[in-house]
Amino acid sequence: MKASTIAYLLAPLGAMASPCKHRPSSSTAVVSSASASASASASASATAIATSAPTLPTAVPTPEVPATSATSAASSAAPSATPSKAPAPGPGAGIDALFKAKGKQYFGTSADQGSLSVKPLEALVESDFGQVTPENSMKWDAIEPRQDSFSFQGSDALVSYAKEHNKIVRGHTLLWYQQLPQWVKQITDKAELTKVIQNHITKVVGRYKGQIKAWDVVNEIFNEDGTLRDMVFTQVLGEDFVRIAFEAARAADPGAKLYINEYHLESKSGTKVTGLNNYVKKWIAAGIPIDGVGLQGHLGGSNPTAAEMKDGMELLSKSGVTELAITELDILNAPADEYVKVFEACLAIEMCVGITTWGVSDANSWLPKDNPLLFDHQYKPKDAYKAVVELLSK
Repeated sequence: MKASTIAYLLAPLGAMASPCKHRPSSSTAVVSSASASASASASASATAIATSAPTLPTAVPTPEVPATSATSAASSAAPSATPSKAPAPGPGAGIDALFKAKGKQYFGTSADQGSLSVKPLEALVESDFGQVTPENSMKWDAIEPRQDSFSFQGSDALVSYAKEHNKIVRGHTLLWYQQLPQWVKQITDKAELTKVIQNHITKVVGRYKGQIKAWDVVNEIFNEDGTLRDMVFTQVLGEDFVRIAFEAARAADPGAKLYINEYHLESKSGTKVTGLNNYVKKWIAAGIPIDGVGLQGHLGGSNPTAAEMKDGMELLSKSGVTELAITELDILNAPADEYVKVFEACLAIEMCVGITTWGVSDANSWLPKDNPLLFDHQYKPKDAYKAVVELLSK
């Protein structure tokens, strides 16, 4: 893990109203850049409201934890005009509208009450993004920090924002071994853990029934070799936790799409994508209601590139699911050609319904020094943004 990531993880927990450095749900997405040599294991539990974080270079993932305020960068400038081929700025006039015109359902970003309070960031969400994924507000430690004691303030705020601004919501995430309260980790009885999972998912999904398009039901449950991760859920329940979680989610909202979300699925030949693909086939054949697979899409450095993303999605499209989505996209240094390849891959795979970036601008990224997003620290569109607009405008 990068030294900057360690500092981020150790920073005091900010209030919900402060902008978060969004750590992708992939607390395990390999973070690899030139500075990754400063890697250290920060998988210490982040039981406070956290930001999702892509997986780190080692097998030990870093927790998604709340970041410190990024207001200094956020206040520096309002978003500039879009490139010449893009529609004029305004609600629904950016990448989301162009992507939908190509037959896709949305172009989205991670967001929460804190980040949306940054005016230039919110302006870009309004103009270019049609979907929002909660950074932290729907994670277990934020919603149910103590058993059967639920707090929906942050998640309610995001869902209300989405309704007011005509945005789709992707629920993230119901079951993840990070940002998991200690009381859950200490459960050793099968019947008790089953009941706890069912209760948590029933309360959370049921509260937003009909308001959330898709849920990341389970998140980062696989090792790099394609086996199931060693965590409280597998230790106590084996692989049956997957059935328990998906059946509870389906019962709570039969209309929502239910996903497995995972990092490092961007290569057709990868052992993780092969292992996940085989498990999903088996689980669907057994009647577990899995609708989709989310490819997190943390790319660059020691992470995968976009070169094989289309092939990876083609493999997963044959697993029995009905949808695929790119759920946490960021690319180190935001090379225009890599962003274009990601969009081309989704466009080429009919089952790919949308793309979500993990954050809006580099000022609010969980990797601010690696500049991985489409908008810079001043909230201005980068060359990668212009290249995507040009692709979608053809």
